[in-house]
Amino acid sequence: METSMNSENSNGHVLPRPVERLPEYAHARARHTLVERLTDAFGLSEASATAIASAVVDPSEVRKSIGEPTDPDVERIAVPGGTLLGIRTSVWARRTMPDPRNPRTLPSRRHPFAIEPGSGAEDSKFRPVPEPRSLDNSNPQRAELAIDIESRHHLIWACQQATTFVLRENDWRASIESQGVMEAVWLVATTYQHGDGSAPATTLTTVEGSSRDTAVHKLLDIHSADVPYDDNDAWFRAHIRKLNDAFDRGECNKETDVALRCERIPALILVGFLPHTPGSTGFPTAVKSLVALRHVDPPKPWGEGPENESLADEVLDELHRRGLISSTERDYFAGSCTRTEAAAAHLPIDPVLRAARIVHLFTTDDEHVNDAIRVAVTSQSTRKRITAKLMNELATALVLRAVADSPSKVDQVRRYLRHAYSKSVHRAPWNATGRTSEKLVQAALSEVREAIALGTTDEPGPSSLELAVRASYPLVVSGRLNADRGSSGNNQPDRRTPGEILDTMRRSIHGVHQLGRALLDFETNTPLRAVDESGEVKRLSDGYSEQTVSDVYLRSEFPPPGKAKAARPGDTPTDRYDNALAALSRAFEGVDRAFTDLTKVLGDDSQPMVEAKGVEPRLTTNWRDLLARVDEEIVVWARTFRRVYGAKVSATIDSTEEDEVEDSDPYADADDSLNEDIGQPDSKANAAE
Repeated sequence: METSMNSENSNGHVLPRPVERLPEYAHARARHTLVERLTDAFGLSEASATAIASAVVDPSEVRKSIGEPTDPDVERIAVPGGTLLGIRTSVWARRTMPDPRNPRTLPSRRHPFAIEPGSGAEDSKFRPVPEPRSLDNSNPQRAELAIDIESRHHLIWACQQATTFVLRENDWRASIESQGVMEAVWLVATTYQHGDGSAPATTLTTVEGSSRDTAVHKLLDIHSADVPYDDNDAWFRAHIRKLNDAFDRGECNKETDVALRCERIPALILVGFLPHTPGSTGFPTAVKSLVALRHVDPPKPWGEGPENESLADEVLDELHRRGLISSTERDYFAGSCTRTEAAAAHLPIDPVLRAARIVHLFTTDDEHVNDAIRVAVTSQSTRKRITAKLMNELATALVLRAVADSPSKVDQVRRYLRHAYSKSVHRAPWNATGRTSEKLVQAALSEVREAIALGTTDEPGPSSLELAVRASYPLVVSGRLNADRGSSGNNQPDRRTPGEILDTMRRSIHGVHQLGRALLDFETNTPLRAVDESGEVKRLSDGYSEQTVSDVYLRSEFPPPGKAKAARPGDTPTDRYDNALAALSRAFEGVDRAFTDLTKVLGDDSQPMVEAKGVEPRLTTNWRDLLARVDEEIVVWARTFRRVYGAKVSATIDSTEEDEVEDSDPYADADDSLNEDIGQPDSKANAAE
């Protein structure tokens, strides 16, 4: 197996592979005979069989190796769902084409939902080339693929993008110009179907990249996108004759030697697929399975991003094959439609609403959806368990196709956003309703108030869950909420995941207000601002500037259960109340630590000394009296909180009434009822005075 060599001197100790004379390009009669054998043995179309015969160096040898059409003697490759049939031989590099949608490029693509094709930079000039599909939908097991492109210009652009990326990230030219290609590339007859009405073009295309084919084309100065349209046999035959003449004359220049090494490459041509019986796996899925198995331990791994991108695409394809989502929804979730096209299909163009739909798809308890996801993932991976972690990663891969930032920024957001969907999102029922942010906040406030009134710490309800899922997008994408950044130079107050923080926020009135404000500010392209317990935007000490949220602020303002909010710098009664509450919380933490430490003091017999010696009654009596008094007061405080902030259960707005609420200030009704409960004048009245 070749190794990628990027440094100038990496080949200094490797002797170049000796060159040898090239065989002549096969005559038309030999190629035509192979075409007939391929169509008889594997049921390939004439165009696909012709592409294979034109690329094979020795058609006669391949024809003989196939054996009888009724029982072809070819290589059998086991994959999940069946067995692929392949022919190992040598092919002409000029008759093969690197994959224009190299899987390594998946995370860096610019999807139409994020940027309208043609409206941005060169990397978004066209839509990304879509996934290969079966050439014949009536026979998805036949070993032929089709790729839909807009035009030949679209293919040229895609090949240029893939080539630039591959040569930057996995350049094998230094190795290949010295040694040639030593490991077989995997090829499939692929037909490029043009949306502009041009005739289809068929050629052998790599299905695993291929960085090697890309390097060979660069060394031979071949334009990859021209391969499907090049049928100039006379020129190619003359080119080989010219190289052989130079070899016979003993010419030893670098250009000739590289050409003699690289014009031929070893290949595995996939020509058939035998699915398990019974089985519904098609040839495109089987090919993906083979590629995924290869890249478990590749010379340069795809990495987590490309792996999840590929798995997510296969999930969408499987859901579509089973009729669980429409073709329009598949394109929408994949980010391959523009926002204009989404609006025409009556799908939300707000990336927040799209994200919520995607997350719900990967967290639903629908057994049909879950079975489709399981089949899609296991067809490309040896994973045995479909975990919540994996579902979050696949959902994140699709959600981020609406983000058009730099690849490094998108990768950072990917690492944070995958932790934004808490266990509750997977366990509790909820739905992506598409309600306005205002109505969703009102419903979530009603749920939280009811939970407070009932004194329950269980699940508040589906609206607060939907609110947390929606708000995760603006908070994480804008960099206001991060995952654990490690211990080096980290000023984060705790190491909770974004999902745990969002779960804490949605369980309090203050938190619901803050989640709602994040959504509303994101919708109006306003910096995400901080709000107080009543939903009013906070101001800094100068009295004019509005306070924005940050990761540290959210962690301090919404601490984990058992901890109070961070100390306040002000001196208002509310500030003094919050600071005293924080001091009491720290005191309880200290008592808990001291109690635990006392129980861990061991005597000579390795037993806790407090169990052997006990504690003087003059201490324990006073402690118990203090704890009893504190306990009584705490019970009263909790009852008061429920009375002040909780809603009467009978007065809770049901879902039907929520839909009839007019769009208005999302916090107007909530704030008024809160002020009435507390017994203070309305904030608008204060403003008037």
